[in-house]
Amino acid sequence: MSEKYYSKFDPNYDFSEVDNIVIGSGLGGLTTAVFLAKTGRKVVVLEQHYVPGGFSHTFKRKDGFVWDVGIHYVGNMGDDSMFLRVSDYLTGGRLKWSDMGEVYDQLQINGEKYDFVAGEENFRKQMHDYFPEHKQEIDEYLRLVKKASKKSMLFFAQKAMPPFLRFLLGGFFRRSFRKYSRKTTEEVMCSITDNRDLRNVLCGQCGDYGLAPGKSSFGAHAIIVNHFLNGGYYPEGGAKEIYENMLQEIVEHGGKIFVRAEVDEILVEKKRTVGVRIGEKVIPCKNVISNVGVRGTFEKLIKKEHVPEDQFDYKKIQPSHSHYCLYLGLNKSDEQLQLPKYNVWYYDGEDMDAVLEKILSREEKELRFAYISFPSAKDPDWVEKHGETSTIQAVGISNMEWFKEFEDTKWMKRGDAYEAIKQDFEDRMLEVLYRIFPQLEGNVAVTEVSTPLSTKHFTNHSSGEIYGLAHTPERFDLNCLDPKTKIKGLYLCGQDIVTVGFGGAVASGLLCATHLLQYGMYKEFKSMSRPKEKKG
Repeated sequence: MSEKYYSKFDPNYDFSEVDNIVIGSGLGGLTTAVFLAKTGRKVVVLEQHYVPGGFSHTFKRKDGFVWDVGIHYVGNMGDDSMFLRVSDYLTGGRLKWSDMGEVYDQLQINGEKYDFVAGEENFRKQMHDYFPEHKQEIDEYLRLVKKASKKSMLFFAQKAMPPFLRFLLGGFFRRSFRKYSRKTTEEVMCSITDNRDLRNVLCGQCGDYGLAPGKSSFGAHAIIVNHFLNGGYYPEGGAKEIYENMLQEIVEHGGKIFVRAEVDEILVEKKRTVGVRIGEKVIPCKNVISNVGVRGTFEKLIKKEHVPEDQFDYKKIQPSHSHYCLYLGLNKSDEQLQLPKYNVWYYDGEDMDAVLEKILSREEKELRFAYISFPSAKDPDWVEKHGETSTIQAVGISNMEWFKEFEDTKWMKRGDAYEAIKQDFEDRMLEVLYRIFPQLEGNVAVTEVSTPLSTKHFTNHSSGEIYGLAHTPERFDLNCLDPKTKIKGLYLCGQDIVTVGFGGAVASGLLCATHLLQYGMYKEFKSMSRPKEKKG
């Protein structure tokens, strides 16, 4: 379906009426583009890949197997939630979300299983049952999660305020959130409880923001945990339905999307953007919205002499970790194999930080961590479209440094030594999968492994990272991670501006659009805030 909404870059296209150019078709960029298009602005989206969607796109291999690359589940999509209203606005109400059920995550730590169940009070009761002697600590943990998450909303909202309001209120909103964000997750957890097992369980979703408890900001942890407290949801038809429906909204409201349109430079004159350059083609425009991350924007697309010095403060923060992923296609359905909808977080070790640190230092030969997702089981349309088959994605932590010797090689042609590294990861991950789900053995039809080099190839993220800047306490002290930059006409969106995942990307696009549309956003907010009429 989506192919009719985008085309290969055409340098002869008439760009004369284009006011806004969005670089990158990830969800942050598409969100901004939808708002601009639906309010009558002339917008073009430029994507360097041959398909749009960023980390929401899917890919297909032989025998019809299809896998997502980044969207594994989303929270806060319950009936008439504000998040659902935003989703409906962005997709014309066509995108449907499937509830993953009572359990959305399961932690398997040292052979013990812990279910994360939907609903805050259900979650509380479940944790009380697991740790009956630590009820007060669990309650305090949930109180802090809710408090920090609430403060984060004001912290991010002040990024979109007009200058005078931000001057009056911004400092207060920043300080109130930084009370939580400046502490590591481990620091807060140790202040709550001395029970290591309880700390491990409550930190089990740390892979969702890509950093161990000892290094991550508790503010980031709280945002992610709170996002999923009411359960997990998956887009019916797979992750591609998200971007396909957003593309449709953009095009139907006069926008244009080009793929194979790699921007070489954002052009700046006298401290303001004047357009972009693709090869020899110069496209003038009033505003440039970059969705390629702060590193990609200021290190690759703008000449250094045009960048204000304090805009480089992001260099104080390392990029997030990279990953391996094993994609599996199975010759039986999820029902036949009794596979769950929930995700599995697998940890082998008592100290979560130590396990992840050893993996990254390559001291650990065993595969001690894995995130396992079952996209076909979550998608109610899978069997109708793909028959009695199923898919799995199994993710492991990685490091771009391990692949430096292969960086100058070409995708799919990196040589035997590279393939041997991928095969080693596949063998170790399959060993874990067969141990947890023995029914898989003998039913694997197709496998494929991606590495940080795969991510770099398709996203241009130089460290092969998927989560942008690392979610450390220092990240939330930076003033350079705002939608509006000090270069007039240059705006930023994407997960560097807010936080990781679908919610963070969409929120960043909303904040960016608010800067661009200013009071014109009032009508859009009003339409989204209006509850749906109940049928019957």
